[in-house]
Amino acid sequence: MKSRLGQLLFLVLSFSVPLRAQIEPIPNLKVQPIPLPGGDILPPYGLFNQFLPGPPNQTPPFDAMNADPHGITNFRGVTAMGYTSGPATDNQGNQYIVITDIRVYQGEYIGGEIADPVNSAGATKSARARGTFVEI
Repeated sequence: MKSRLGQLLFLVLSFSVPLRAQIEPIPNLKVQPIPLPGGDILPPYGLFNQFLPGPPNQTPPFDAMNADPHGITNFRGVTAMGYTSGPATDNQGNQYIVITDIRVYQGEYIGGEIADPVNSAGATKSARARGTFVEI
């Protein structure tokens, strides 16, 4: 009984924590893309609305090779992605290993557009857009 009560309490608390979208509004873009629901949890940073497809048994760990490479939902087009890694040194001599995830999208997506910039208080409506953009 205590175990089930603990599980219920955990579920209630975990669903009550607000999640912040990982995508920031892109300046001068009329139709904003909508982040992919779900994604990977990367401690200590939390939920990322991304999957990281790649080869198995690597560091960092990747999702299966057929994981969705898109970072936005409602997208139809071509996605190219690449990972780079290597050493870096800052201006104080501290050394780091830098890992990048770069994705390029070209195609059509359905996103959010401001319904009425004056009277909507931030409300959006669905809109279709086409273009090429890079996510780093």
